[in-house]
Amino acid sequence: MKKTKKIQNIEDIDKVEINCRHVNLFNTALDSVEILLNNFLAEIKNYNENPLELSKNLIATLDFLISAIGKIQKGQRLALNLDKDIPLQDTEPQINIIEGVDFKKI
Repeated sequence: MKKTKKIQNIEDIDKVEINCRHVNLFNTALDSVEILLNNFLAEIKNYNENPLELSKNLIATLDFLISAIGKIQKGQRLALNLDKDIPLQDTEPQINIIEGVDFKKI
C-alpha cells in the first residue's frame, strides 16, 4: 500500500509541475498577444479614415486577438484550478428561436 501512496504523490508532484509550466506558457502567450494588441492599437490610432469603415483584415485581426485573450484566460484559470465547478467541455452558442419563423424557409 505504501507504493501506491508514493506513486500517487509523484503523480501529484507531476501535476503541480505541469500546471506551473502551463501557467508560464499562458503568461508568455499573453505577453505576446499584448505586444500584438498594442501594435494593433497604435495602427488604429493612425487610421485616417472613418473607424466604421475599417477593412475586414483589421476587424479579423481584432477578433483574433480577442479570441486569443479569451482562450489564454480560460487556460490560465484551468491551470490555476479556479474553475472547479464549471464544466470543461466547450459549448456551442445557443440559437434563439424567434416566434413566427417558418422553419421550412431556413
